[in-house]
Amino acid sequence: MIVTRLHSSALGRRSLLIAAAAAPLAMPAIRSARAASAPIKLGFVVALTGAFATNAQAINFGFQKALGEINAGGGLLGRMLEAITRDSAAEPTKAVSFTKELLFNNDVDMIGGPTNSGEVLPTLGVVTAAKKIQIISGSVDQLIDPVKYPYAFRCLNKAGQWFTVSVKYTLDGLRRRKVAIINDNSGFGVLAMQSVEHVLKAAGVTPVYRVNADIGQPDMTDEINKARDAGADVVHLWSNSTGFLARVLNARGQQNWNVPVIAIPAVLQEQVANLLTSRAYWANVYSPAYANSVLDAKGNLPPATQTFLDRYKSEVGPFMAAGIYAMLQGYNIPMIYAAGVRKAGTVDTVAVKQALESIPTIDLPYGPFHFSPTDHDGFPDDGMVMVAANSLHPNGGFEAAPAGGAG
Repeated sequence: MIVTRLHSSALGRRSLLIAAAAAPLAMPAIRSARAASAPIKLGFVVALTGAFATNAQAINFGFQKALGEINAGGGLLGRMLEAITRDSAAEPTKAVSFTKELLFNNDVDMIGGPTNSGEVLPTLGVVTAAKKIQIISGSVDQLIDPVKYPYAFRCLNKAGQWFTVSVKYTLDGLRRRKVAIINDNSGFGVLAMQSVEHVLKAAGVTPVYRVNADIGQPDMTDEINKARDAGADVVHLWSNSTGFLARVLNARGQQNWNVPVIAIPAVLQEQVANLLTSRAYWANVYSPAYANSVLDAKGNLPPATQTFLDRYKSEVGPFMAAGIYAMLQGYNIPMIYAAGVRKAGTVDTVAVKQALESIPTIDLPYGPFHFSPTDHDGFPDDGMVMVAANSLHPNGGFEAAPAGGAG
């Protein structure tokens, strides 16, 4: 019995020694197994409050629905997606702070957003240094640079496409050349001023009046009168703030100046119409929009757009005021990232980047995207269509802008 106990004890000590020696070898395998089943974390910086909240809330709705669809389908690589959302309140300093928090405290696998260009710009260097994929929701052309910011991809059109189709409609559709530009003084407003002037200059046109007014300025009458006194026969208006857009249109209407206005797609939002002193001030206003929201001759939306709206018909109501395109824009963010992860077979940043650059086409309700090593914009020019702001139908679609205007 004593021998048996001693023998048994020796075996126990030996087993413990073997287990202790094997533990360091087993730990990497255990960590690997845990990582393989842990959620894939998506950081999302979105201005749910502040000047751009109407648009951003619709973007967030689309983002969350895409996330839900991916998880309902089994996630990615057998792992669920987890969103960690931060409200930047449209403040660039908050956007940077939250981006750092998500990257370094929450260790997210990618960053979605921010949701306007003025916030995106200061975050790009931070995300690039952290070597994470960033799917940006800002339109200013300069935000995308595959050399300077190799891991940033755009989930919407670039602003240059807005300006190109808008200037073409101004000169060829409306046949106007005396352009006034009234923008806000946000980062986007300043960059948009430079960009639209560049497109106009290429067409041989110099604006007769230009201003970057304070985004919170309560009365835009002075700017409207200065534009009229300068001889303008068309106004370009580029601001993501629905309040700013409405104040300019109100001043134009109250001065009885029915000059055509070419404006950013935010002007299509019902929120703008609700802020107008008279809904009639929404007339003779045009915007570059998206093929995904343009009605055909029978008043029908494109099939992919209609399918999205039908799927979420009980939920989309509060977000329709921002426009269909805003919801679809947010939907793009997880879907574009998911396409890259599936192709790469990993969440490794470099592998996902290379995968996104090699996928022939990512088909989404917003439209097709095609990225390459030298092009991280991806959205085609023919995805843009000019529409009349006051042609909004109950189904959320718009009619194409008429030749000669007066829509």
